[in-house]
Amino acid sequence: MPNRPIIVLSFGLTALVAALDIAWLPFSKIHVDTSNVSVIAKLGLGMVLLYGISVAVSLRVGNDKSLLGQLIGRLAYIIRSLIGVTMLSLPFGIAFGIFICLASSTGRELVDAQLAAIDRAVGFDWLAFLSAMNGDPIVSKVLVLAYHTAGLQVLALLISYAAMQRADRMIEFTVLNLVCLTITGILVAFFPAAGAYAYFNPPPGAYNNFTEHAGMWHYSTLLKLRSGDPFTLFLDDPQPLVTFPSYHTAVGIFVAWSARGFRFFWPVAALEAVMILSTLPEGGHHLVDVVAGGIVAVLAIVAVAGIESAKRPMLRPAKAPR
Repeated sequence: MPNRPIIVLSFGLTALVAALDIAWLPFSKIHVDTSNVSVIAKLGLGMVLLYGISVAVSLRVGNDKSLLGQLIGRLAYIIRSLIGVTMLSLPFGIAFGIFICLASSTGRELVDAQLAAIDRAVGFDWLAFLSAMNGDPIVSKVLVLAYHTAGLQVLALLISYAAMQRADRMIEFTVLNLVCLTITGILVAFFPAAGAYAYFNPPPGAYNNFTEHAGMWHYSTLLKLRSGDPFTLFLDDPQPLVTFPSYHTAVGIFVAWSARGFRFFWPVAALEAVMILSTLPEGGHHLVDVVAGGIVAVLAIVAVAGIESAKRPMLRPAKAPR
């Protein structure tokens, strides 16, 4: 069964991030466009309608024992479960979408030079690593594929849990992401970074086996936010602004952790290891970004696991026979 305290935690994190938005927005140059209201309303209405349809379908085929009837009923349950976790995370996503733009607009000095220095201190040469990965077309294609299927991996995991009726794992995974994003947003505000591609500026031939804008999707938006000019925010145009720490790394760890205890754990863990590796050449992260993403993921897992274990009743020792 889902753990009620971690659901309460998700509401608390949403309230915290929303409160930061409300307090910060009046002092920023960021304007949340009024069209966002209609976008949110349409999205919410669409999910409510889809949820209602799935409930109606479940009632319609509830007594149908045929294979087709059971299949339709299971699909309706999966849809309903996915909508449930989406509704749990949607309010947070809206608040965080505003907060990450605020955090990226502070104008604080970029810390890429310090991040690169830490990498060098531990013997990691980012440009040499990029060259090595780019030198093998097969390796680079595998890394690109792994990096850009992160969203599909998460969706496949949630669909699998819905099919297995493991609402507890669905909610746990969702709340892990909320905890991670909250910590990440705060770190972005204090330690802004543009990424390894922006810092090292390698020539196009150095990464021609990776995507054209590898590690630089966020850069123009980041510059606009940091310019001090007015910035209009549209929530249906998400901003991939997180560089330090690596959010892809955290997601990879969460997916592997969530798959614990299942037969598919080791294949999933292997895939996530490849995806985490891909965050360096395709995601444009410094090595220390990846390490920091791993630390944030572990902190989130410890926090959520602690709340989950606190729910379980203590077993009383059996009385000794007289």
